[in-house]
Amino acid sequence: MNRTDAATIPKPHSWDVEPNPATIRPARRLIRHLAASWRVPLTDDALWDAELCAGELLANAIEYGQECCRITVLWTGARLRVEIADRSPQPPVRSKADDMATNGRGLLLVEALAHSWGWHPVEKGKVVWFEAAPDRAVTGVDPASGRGATVSSPSSRYEIRPIDSCSPHFLLLECWGIYDRERHEYLRALGDPHRIRRFYTLASAEAYLRYPGA
Repeated sequence: MNRTDAATIPKPHSWDVEPNPATIRPARRLIRHLAASWRVPLTDDALWDAELCAGELLANAIEYGQECCRITVLWTGARLRVEIADRSPQPPVRSKADDMATNGRGLLLVEALAHSWGWHPVEKGKVVWFEAAPDRAVTGVDPASGRGATVSSPSSRYEIRPIDSCSPHFLLLECWGIYDRERHEYLRALGDPHRIRRFYTLASAEAYLRYPGA
């Protein structure tokens, strides 16, 4: 997929959000609207992932910061990037909750759905960000469902396989893992060798395979 020429990259859009959970849904919708107006090459699944990630990070900022947050959305020419600035100096902490937990999963979802994410301190607080990468077509898989499918990477070393989850928290979410044929095991979550790295749409798993090690 061709990257957007630098001359056509849209200007980043920023706005302030009140510390009220009611502001999360409108913020998510605005992010999708911006992506659509910029014609970024992301599928509906990838945009939905971006909405979920933005909602989780904004909810965290509201809950722990208790002050106005500032959202910045930009298209880099290769990825959609969302930044959320708050006034809390405390770094984001990824929960170590197990699969049966029903809360504390915000950063776990972001880690699974986003192409990449991170944070950095600023003069008055911090900025937490994530990036959504464009998708590529998958040969021989029904994009409407993909159920029961196995998707191979070009190297043929890895394949995407559906994972069944018994967790009630994920009852309505499809779960995917990347299987390493050479090691005969699924890729594990960063920092947790006992937990399979999960993806909650086929598109997010594909994006991870497309940018290995990024």
